[in-house]
Amino acid sequence: MTFVPAAIAWHNGKLVEREQAAPSIASHSLHLGVGVFDGIMAYWNQDHYYIHRLEAHLDRLRHGATQMGLEFSWSNAELNSGLLALLEAIPPKNYYIRPIIYRSGAYLNFNDTMPVDATILAVTIARDVTTPLHCHISKYERVSGSAIPVTWKICGTYVNSYLSRRAAEKDGFNDAIMLDSKGLITEASAANIFFLQQDKLITPALNPNIFPGITRSTLIDIAQDSNIEVIERNIKPAELENFDAAFLAATMMEIKPIASIDNIEYRSSDRPLFNQLLHQFRQITHQ
Repeated sequence: MTFVPAAIAWHNGKLVEREQAAPSIASHSLHLGVGVFDGIMAYWNQDHYYIHRLEAHLDRLRHGATQMGLEFSWSNAELNSGLLALLEAIPPKNYYIRPIIYRSGAYLNFNDTMPVDATILAVTIARDVTTPLHCHISKYERVSGSAIPVTWKICGTYVNSYLSRRAAEKDGFNDAIMLDSKGLITEASAANIFFLQQDKLITPALNPNIFPGITRSTLIDIAQDSNIEVIERNIKPAELENFDAAFLAATMMEIKPIASIDNIEYRSSDRPLFNQLLHQFRQITHQ
């Protein structure tokens, strides 16, 4: 997957050259990971953009920023207008949108009085959303929600994701499945995980250690509207061999089949239920 950020960005209420939004080398957001971001897809459809559940993404961004002491003055409507202005200023195509709230000023200490910055990036991504993934159980434990909240996107928390994904790729896998301190399956490095068993959709139940993804929520809604039984429960690694299929779900990844988890193989792409969910998801999100 490759990422090419647009040359301009929305920053603190106006469009600027992207690098003008860069934090100081002495910013505590850079040194300590004090920042909150979100990930949004903007799909170009011939003459307009479609952004699925934008308000939910912006609400999550705002909630996380407030919890981190990074309150900002821009309303959701202003962020929405800024995003649209950015999209109008760059070539029309699909973009991954990355809003981020941080402190760009030069201050290294634990201080929450420095000014807060808001930036929106638009990123062209080259991604493969179809080839099945080969995953493994990570040696890195999922960071506990009682240590660092994981239900919103704190910049520093994603070191956990980076380490698990990096180790997986070094070992020849595409992604890592992380366990919590009790040895239960939580999620992949940056995506929720789902399993199919007969005609049931199964996913780890939400708890403080699992990210409540918007794509996860959308998939559950699709399944329930289609009278597919959805089961949210604790899942142990020993159960993996009992499932018929597995897949990951996230905004940027969309829905991607899993071919294997360690030595357990799945033919996820061949499962009619997987393809039904994938088709319905794309119909909803790519309007």
